[in-house]
Amino acid sequence: MAAHTRDSLKSIRRRRLAITLGLAALATLASLWWWMHSRPPGPFTSLLTLAGDGPQITSGNLSDPFGIAADKDGNIYVADGRGGRIHRIDKRGSNTIIASGLDMPSGLAIADDGSILAAETGSHIISRIDARTGAKTILAGAPGQYGYADGPSARFNGPIGVAVDGDGNIFVADTYNDRIRIIARDGAVRTLAGGAQPGYRDGAGREALFDTPCGVALLPDKTLIVADTANHRLRRVTMDGDVTTIAGTGAAESRDGALADASFDEPIAAAVRRDGAVAVTDAASSTLRLIVFGETPSVSTIAGGYPFGLYDGAPDEARLNRPAGAAFAPDDSLVFADNENGVVRAVLPEGAKRPGRTATQKYLIPAASLRAAVAPRWPFNPPEARREIAGTFGEVRGEVLPEHDAWFHSGLDVPGAYGETVRAVFNERITRPMAVEGVGASRERVRFPLFGYIHLRIGRDAQDRPLPGIEARGVSFRRDETGAITGVRIRRGARFDAGDPLGTLNRLNHVHLVAGPASAEVNAIAALDLPGLVDTVAPVIENISITNQYGIEFPRTGAKGNQSVEVRGRARIIVYSYDQMDGNAGYRRLGLYRLGYQVLTADGRPAPGFEAKKETIVFERLPEHNEGVARVYAEGSQSGYEGRTIFAYIVTNRAIDGEAHEDFLDADKLAPGEYLVRVFVADYHGNETRRDVRITRTRNDGN
Repeated sequence: MAAHTRDSLKSIRRRRLAITLGLAALATLASLWWWMHSRPPGPFTSLLTLAGDGPQITSGNLSDPFGIAADKDGNIYVADGRGGRIHRIDKRGSNTIIASGLDMPSGLAIADDGSILAAETGSHIISRIDARTGAKTILAGAPGQYGYADGPSARFNGPIGVAVDGDGNIFVADTYNDRIRIIARDGAVRTLAGGAQPGYRDGAGREALFDTPCGVALLPDKTLIVADTANHRLRRVTMDGDVTTIAGTGAAESRDGALADASFDEPIAAAVRRDGAVAVTDAASSTLRLIVFGETPSVSTIAGGYPFGLYDGAPDEARLNRPAGAAFAPDDSLVFADNENGVVRAVLPEGAKRPGRTATQKYLIPAASLRAAVAPRWPFNPPEARREIAGTFGEVRGEVLPEHDAWFHSGLDVPGAYGETVRAVFNERITRPMAVEGVGASRERVRFPLFGYIHLRIGRDAQDRPLPGIEARGVSFRRDETGAITGVRIRRGARFDAGDPLGTLNRLNHVHLVAGPASAEVNAIAALDLPGLVDTVAPVIENISITNQYGIEFPRTGAKGNQSVEVRGRARIIVYSYDQMDGNAGYRRLGLYRLGYQVLTADGRPAPGFEAKKETIVFERLPEHNEGVARVYAEGSQSGYEGRTIFAYIVTNRAIDGEAHEDFLDADKLAPGEYLVRVFVADYHGNETRRDVRITRTRNDGN
């Protein structure tokens, strides 16, 4: 009996100890949870790349990263629109495809049961994906049927954004219907806010107007924040449908400051941090922005800005390229889809760690790879009929002078007749929610992932009427009170195959054809096989000028026809040159492809340090900074749609592989004596012209 009592007491003590330890553990966990969720989020300290292989010709691994969601365990879910897949990136950095066969998935959200909600923009539906099996259930909408209807037979028009609350209500940015919709837990669909036409107006329910809203997220007060993309604003929507503007002046620019003064440029998505701050992906400015509320609400830039690109490291030094979806992970990391870089990245707060890599330069698609993938054709019909070339990659546009605008020509100009139909050169789907820009202006344009087309009336003929069948492809038109077309949109996910009509030539009478992803363009003449194109004409060298570093020409000595330029110190070599092409009009002056120089001794041998010719300028890619124009072209260079064409290349400077740097011929490194400076210029097809200039390296007299 006594032994039994002792055993019972021991058992009671063990149970009490277990209970005590359990309560202590719960208290510790509660304290840890409280500490993690009550302490303010730390400042962002670093940016790194988590996954993705960069822009791709085919729909490969993360070819179009767009929507982002994060679960409570820190797993990241990514919608790959072009690939039709959803990826999971776990805490160890492992990238797994968990669902496929979707039609241009865009926004994602995580429901309380762990399932994934996806806006399938291409098929106009909202789906639920089982994160374990990948099985898909359609929640609302009819596959392949776009329109607008509430109720049991609901219809959507290219929905992009999606969010879900704790009660299972799903909120949808019905992008091309310009409305915010709700799918209730029982599946009923109703419109929360937005009218029948795109526009901008605060108000209640259907009185309010949106323009191409792309992102929705839930704020702590149970209201919605909407990235109103084409209005360049952030809006708040209550559960009663009242709409107010939070931030953004409506100007399409990136400006920080107080909410009333700040501006955005195509905000795509919003993500809400646990402290109520809102991160915004600002696509056209390629920035991440942060809205903080409290006593002094304001907007600031986390990372990105001009020049666009791919560079990790400190947030204020990082470069992005049209970010799309974003989400906050449990550790306060801001994970985002860097869409046109083709990668998923994260901005980490102080103390956070996540497996990834440090990218220091953007991914490129070589021109040769595009050429191998694109069937031979011109951007007109008949596709095999040879056309003229009116402008080449890298030419200066504008005029290189102080207080003047000048920029690089980024494509290939192919002339045609006014109103002639321009056709796609490659099979592509639209991925940008706002792929058409500049409607009605001379630079009206449309951007696909790999090719861009400029100087068109998108989707319209010479009389501004919609092209036959174009609206069924996902092109829609906005009209004023007189019926005149004032705006054009093409849905994300719209498909155009090679030869399909895109629009007609405007008054500039040529299509400017851009090859390669945006901000990573390549020379289109190298990227396309244009039937019948022949070039046997060598470039022309008009003149060569040698100046000091301040632009003052060195003196010439000797009899005419046998003159020599006296050089000393740092010298700059400028060659005035242009190219022509078989079959082109005689007045056309084209830019060059490759330039360089070499210094030879008087008897024609390479001077020390110049054993091989220096190739200094190559127009395979463009310098990332616009300042590069003044590194390639000397003052007075100019070209455009009117006026003279002058290409004055500074061949002592270096512009290769997207970089442009100032450099000189350091004459002081040459022994005193006579030399030849041999300048060479070449076009893409290998035609080369050389010219020699005699120089004299005089002794340095100390002046």
